[in-house]
Amino acid sequence: MPLYVLALTDSDLGTWTVGRRRLQSAAFGRIHVVYQRRSVVPPVTDEELRAQHAVVLAIAEQASAVLPARYGSLLSKGELAAAVRQHENEIVAALDRVRDHVQMTIRVLGTRASRPPLQALVGISGTEYLQRARRAADPPMTPTGERVLAAVRPLVAAERREHGAGGLLATIYHLVDVHKVERYTKAAGGPVPGVIVSGPWPPFAFSPQLW
Repeated sequence: MPLYVLALTDSDLGTWTVGRRRLQSAAFGRIHVVYQRRSVVPPVTDEELRAQHAVVLAIAEQASAVLPARYGSLLSKGELAAAVRQHENEIVAALDRVRDHVQMTIRVLGTRASRPPLQALVGISGTEYLQRARRAADPPMTPTGERVLAAVRPLVAAERREHGAGGLLATIYHLVDVHKVERYTKAAGGPVPGVIVSGPWPPFAFSPQLW
């Protein structure tokens, strides 16, 4: 039966049960994979998503370095072994980076300002064009969002930003030392209009894409 991968860790967590799910751990070189035996990928429903989230939280409580797997990661043992072997150094580096760290998430809400398309920017210097191109690639940000980000920045080990849609301008993922979470939360302040801070979570946004 295929392996439904839930997370990668650097330690053997053995076999245990979370809710009605029997979890197992298998070693692939220096990497330990936490998985569940399943014949098919679970449907993408709120119930299944919440259940897998709860399982990953339980795994994170057992290990100091956890890389949550993407939802729907169903592989044969051979496919999993090949993927881990191909990306072993990347996985080990990622585990080192997230060890004793958690994810804090900031969502910035607001109204999206219109920008002229880059091809319409004629008659400007190459330097200015590149600067505008970089700004266009970055998610838009509000002054309030910038203030919150500046306040927590000294406590952030790594950052990822994603564009939002509609009233969600941007989502910012921060990797934060577990011992600095309280300071991070205080620095972010709250509640802040137009800014939603959540966490701590396992470092979902800092897992490499392996398959």
